[in-house]
Amino acid sequence: MNKFEKQHRELLDKLTETNNALDRIASLLVSTQLLQECVSAEGEARTAEECATIVDESFAAGQCLHEQMKSAQKDFQYQVNEFYIGGDDDEEDEEEDDGPTPQIALKF
Repeated sequence: MNKFEKQHRELLDKLTETNNALDRIASLLVSTQLLQECVSAEGEARTAEECATIVDESFAAGQCLHEQMKSAQKDFQYQVNEFYIGGDDDEEDEEEDDGPTPQIALKF
């Protein structure tokens, strides 16, 4: 086995370990949520179907939020690229130097 194959095998082993750990974390998170949802805010026991529905809706909401975050990040990157915030582009090098490039200050 040459050096490249050995490194490839080590990387594959590390990825397998990471995936196993992520599977355990996901399982623990779902188990925790199921335990929390077994009892309503009023203190009444919920059925398994009700708990499953809540967990399913929670997962779907999380997916929606993730997609919205990705979309907002793409919009932000577009704004950064469009208005040259804090970066140098090849196009700027080709244009005549009329002074400093205006920059937009972002404050949150």
